[in-house]
Amino acid sequence: MTDEVDDDLSAPHRPGDDWLCRDDGQEWPCPIFRRRMWILYPNDPHRLAAFMRHFRDKAAPALPGLTAKQVEDRFIGWIKDPPTRRRLRAI
Repeated sequence: MTDEVDDDLSAPHRPGDDWLCRDDGQEWPCPIFRRRMWILYPNDPHRLAAFMRHFRDKAAPALPGLTAKQVEDRFIGWIKDPPTRRRLRAI
């Protein structure tokens, strides 16, 4: 890993009020946050989904331009496709 990637991984990657990542500016949950969640919940996508539903419910009113399905896909949809170990390292 390069130093830039290591710096990225050490940043908190929290959402801002606009639900963009404060550290990389991507839509939150950003790829680095997702990677961390897969590391924390490697064999338990149901618990991970329950955890992410909290954020979905909190974010939905702040994202009026998105449909309910778009919000669901953004916060929960990525959990349906667990990464392989190789893909997890590449995120």
